[in-house]
Amino acid sequence: MASKRREEIQIGTRLLDRYVILDRAGSGGMALIYRAEDERLDRVVCVKLLRTTLVEGSGSTSGRAVYEATYSHFLKEARALSRLQHPNTLRIYDFGYYEAGGHRQPFQVSEFLDGGNLETHVRAHGPYAPAEMLEILESMADALAEAHSVGILHRDIKPSNILFVKVRDELVPKLADFGIAHTDLRRTTQGADAPDASLSTVALFSPRWAAPEQLCGAREGPYTDVYALALLAAFMLRGRPLFDDEDVRSTFNERVRSDDLVRERLARDGLTGAPLEAFMRGLDCREEQRTASVTELAEALRAAFRVRRRVSSIPEASAPPAEQTAPVAEPASPPAPSPPDARAPDSAPSSPRELPREPQVAPEPEVPRAPVLPQISLDGGGQPIQERVSQYGARPLRFVQVHERLDLAFRDAHAGDVRFRVTMLPGGQALNIKGLSCFVAKRGQRPNPAITVKSDGAADFVSARGERLGEVRWQLGQAEADGRAFVVDGRRLLIRYEEARQAVVLMMTGGPEIIVMCRR
Repeated sequence: MASKRREEIQIGTRLLDRYVILDRAGSGGMALIYRAEDERLDRVVCVKLLRTTLVEGSGSTSGRAVYEATYSHFLKEARALSRLQHPNTLRIYDFGYYEAGGHRQPFQVSEFLDGGNLETHVRAHGPYAPAEMLEILESMADALAEAHSVGILHRDIKPSNILFVKVRDELVPKLADFGIAHTDLRRTTQGADAPDASLSTVALFSPRWAAPEQLCGAREGPYTDVYALALLAAFMLRGRPLFDDEDVRSTFNERVRSDDLVRERLARDGLTGAPLEAFMRGLDCREEQRTASVTELAEALRAAFRVRRRVSSIPEASAPPAEQTAPVAEPASPPAPSPPDARAPDSAPSSPRELPREPQVAPEPEVPRAPVLPQISLDGGGQPIQERVSQYGARPLRFVQVHERLDLAFRDAHAGDVRFRVTMLPGGQALNIKGLSCFVAKRGQRPNPAITVKSDGAADFVSARGERLGEVRWQLGQAEADGRAFVVDGRRLLIRYEEARQAVVLMMTGGPEIIVMCRR
């Protein structure tokens, strides 16, 4: 237990004098994932911290060799991402080391993606239509083509490594997790830009998504990513992996020696004709006979399915801006439904999956509708927000539309202005409350620079000398069919989804108004 606590970064910790940890967003066999605030650029980022010990059952064997390989791959990923600029590749912003308890753990700082991943989307919504599949496939092929052009192989393409970011009403895919990428490929005599492959001493790839050459420990190259990308396309059409056997090792020999198993499974799902043959070329067990490049694979599948190209409404420039970062230094020694009929006539593709929208209903009469006042800026980030005031019971409600955060203050007789920031975290009803001129403490707990909350409650503001300065109370509301419901001064308040996808009610010490913080 003590070792686990030593690995983790505490909420409120500041990294590289600019990234403040908001909460832990997830974990895996190799790393812990955190949400953090980049105070310099006012954005939420992702911090990926390498574990000091690997989790049992994470897909790799135990021992020092595995940790050394993982450490090396973690730094390779940072170097690989720092060289890639494609808008469908996860952007890395920074790199550093977290030191605690005599241990030095590397971490990466990258863009925070709040749209889930391809695996969870397919599980939730089922197989993709060919047009939807091709939109994602071509984005990934373009991202991989850039990586291949600078000698980087991904080697672990799978649905959980295709992440999404929300841009307006669309989900934009991003290729992530270059943790086992090769960046030191030898060059062959076929040309200065033709990367050959070297072997990893420790196999960290995912067997269900591996190419035959990975399974038998042979040379790897761009053709390895071609195979995995074809498996990804099949997964989107089938709604399940092509190699979904309970014991995936049972098919290794068939996958390495022949294409019969692949053809049989694709044909069983109703894939025939040109689409089947395009898949078979991309999934050929002989790398020399396989489709030559990832872009050629995407083009072949589009031609086979006879689907016209869609012009996206999301410009390529929509990728989040990144600061120019210095190259990462070399590391020191490591401390079920069938796909649609492929013979259908040429048709325009359907638009990509949109974000689920909350139901739109007529306004409820009991909620007062005050006029919208002119735009002002209250959140300190230069983002224009809209404000309106409604008389609702004993105290007026001040509705404030924010992009993400709101800076607030109240007056203390001795300490003067007590300033704090409330940030709506992406991915659900959760808040980060950060003291700007004080500390924050949940009731009965020690003060911290910031706290993250996921349920109704209250917190005290505390000075550097430990004096209580005041409090803030918040309600996250209850989800209903047409909005979120709150109880304010003994009366029911409904914030409709059409007005705000996320809403929070805030009540401060000495505040004559109740703040209703809304995010569209």
